[in-house]
Amino acid sequence: MPYYGGLVSFFRLPPIEFKDIAEGTTVIAGVPIDNGIYGGRPGARFGPRAIREASMFFRAGYELAPDKTRVDLDSETALRLKDAPDVGDLGDFNIYPTDLMKTTESVTQGVAEVVQRGGFPVVMGGDHYVAYPSFEGFAKGMAERHENLRLGFIHIDAHTDFNESNALGGRYHHGTMVRRISENPAIEYKNLAWVGLNSPVTVDQFELKREHNLNMMTARNVRDRGIADVMTDAMNTAADGVHAVYVSIDIDVIDAHQSTGTGSPEFNGVHTAEFFEAMDMLSRYDMLAAFDLCEVSPEWDPSGQTERIAVDGMLRVLHPRLFDEVNL
Repeated sequence: MPYYGGLVSFFRLPPIEFKDIAEGTTVIAGVPIDNGIYGGRPGARFGPRAIREASMFFRAGYELAPDKTRVDLDSETALRLKDAPDVGDLGDFNIYPTDLMKTTESVTQGVAEVVQRGGFPVVMGGDHYVAYPSFEGFAKGMAERHENLRLGFIHIDAHTDFNESNALGGRYHHGTMVRRISENPAIEYKNLAWVGLNSPVTVDQFELKREHNLNMMTARNVRDRGIADVMTDAMNTAADGVHAVYVSIDIDVIDAHQSTGTGSPEFNGVHTAEFFEAMDMLSRYDMLAAFDLCEVSPEWDPSGQTERIAVDGMLRVLHPRLFDEVNL
């Protein structure tokens, strides 16, 4: 079947239901909303569907290859599509387009159930507010599996999303969700890390950064130090003394010249190659127990490039779960 035919799911993975989730199952789920946006451009509600459709192209490349195997010319690593990966597409969590709090509850409960059943949640936004209920559900599920739960959080984004509130959006929107996450009793400031920041912050955020020595690393830090050093720093910060780490990714961390299909594009950001290297590093990160990728707004990129970058990044994180490395 060519990539443009057949039923659509992420990477043409089989659909699953909650009852199918067992220990170790990787669960893809979408949250197609953009009512967490108080400013910026709407359209992220179309992100999960666009990512799923774009992922079909990547799947076809392996399905049509001999032995379902492809070889990277730089590393000479051969990857073969697993015959029966323990990965499935749950579809989208229930959403309520005019009731953000009801959607919040739905996503929180959905992710919590995935984790309670032993699953590894991968959540596709939607706008970046999605990370808040997703993290809350992750924490709720993990709390049933660990006493005195401690969690870390890595935020890969051009923006801190660490506002307390503002006059337009209040306390619950895509610019406040890291502040809301930081209020969860399972996390401390010392286990928060930001990567790729590329936008000014408010005075109260800067004061918190200075007071608590928050690990906020910018796109310039990536250029000066290299993405490998910055990501290692973030990982060490988030993983210090915790049970597991949640990673949240906003596609706008990538320079707007390369990734235009997003609601709040920023120029002079992280380059696509650096983004891919960061995703490769996450795939080897044992503490990673859940991640989301948000803010793909396909209508702002008619070329389809942004959603394909998003898919490539997700597949890099998931590649040990989807592929076997083979010797040639």
